[in-house]
Amino acid sequence: MSHHFVRYTNVGYRYEDGTQALKSVSFEVTHGERVALLGLNGSGKSTLLLMTDALLLPSSGEVNVGDIPVGKKTAETIRRSVGFVFQNPDDMLFMPTIYDDVAFGPRNMNLPEEEVNRRVNKALEEVGLRGVEKKASFQLSGGQRRSAAIACVLAMEPDILLLDEPSANLDARARRGLIEILKRFRHTIILATHDFDMARELCERSVILADGVVAADGPTRALLDDDEIMKKTGLK
Repeated sequence: MSHHFVRYTNVGYRYEDGTQALKSVSFEVTHGERVALLGLNGSGKSTLLLMTDALLLPSSGEVNVGDIPVGKKTAETIRRSVGFVFQNPDDMLFMPTIYDDVAFGPRNMNLPEEEVNRRVNKALEEVGLRGVEKKASFQLSGGQRRSAAIACVLAMEPDILLLDEPSANLDARARRGLIEILKRFRHTIILATHDFDMARELCERSVILADGVVAADGPTRALLDDDEIMKKTGLK
């Protein structure tokens, strides 16, 4: 059984205030794919990511991570396979030092401290942050905080990486570093973004959401170059 793929089947979600964020979304992301979720604000991109990590549960339909349906009883199991990098890295950095931030997840897995240390050092190396272990998050730049948030997730060694607007508020240098980090991740990536250039470079496939449904699904470059689709979905 592989945990590296995600399947959405007729997924709908309605918030408590009555807002229908998703209506009937169906598609599958296979092992090793890098898929961009595109769409206007309010199209349901973030909602879909939250459901993939069992932070929200579908109002209708089903989300499966591998062969496991996302639900209250499976949430803990799902989160061992799925890592979520939130839009604001400060939501993930709350410990006294960056080392403690990155070690937080592995320690909650009750791993031996030797294994925790190995994972922390490996994750910080992968995102280019070796040497900042003893610093607090407020001492880092915006790009470094984003990288530290990704390290927190990589230390959990997930099969699937979810990212919500990962390039938001990054300068050109930090954005380039982020793209290179994500290119090195060898498993499945699903990212919600308004950054079409990042989507074009990083993701061979994109899914465009509009009015709570899948409006288009196909090769990223072809979709972004299709004036009719871009106009129909309000992206151009």
